[in-house]
Amino acid sequence: MRESPSKSSLTSIPVHVLAASGAELATSPAKILEQWAAAGFPLPDQNFRYQAVDKNGNALRPIPYKQLELNASWESFDLKHELTDKGIKKFVDDYKSTLKSAA
Repeated sequence: MRESPSKSSLTSIPVHVLAASGAELATSPAKILEQWAAAGFPLPDQNFRYQAVDKNGNALRPIPYKQLELNASWESFDLKHELTDKGIKKFVDDYKSTLKSAA
């Protein structure tokens, strides 16, 4: 049975890694995964709750709820956003770089 990690060991691991610890798939920079591995892959205990705060501890703005017609064609949804485009480009560039280094 894995011991519950100490709070201090968890604070050195970025919260997005901990929050995704139960996910089937998550992307993360290699340096973050290496840091997590070096710490022994600590996982939060059952009482862990994600705190939506910025680096200064201020609450993040809530994302407004929008009612969507889920039976509509996917083409009818406005998926365009500058940050989505940047994220997809970064993901593709990172993926391509792994192919180059493996060849």
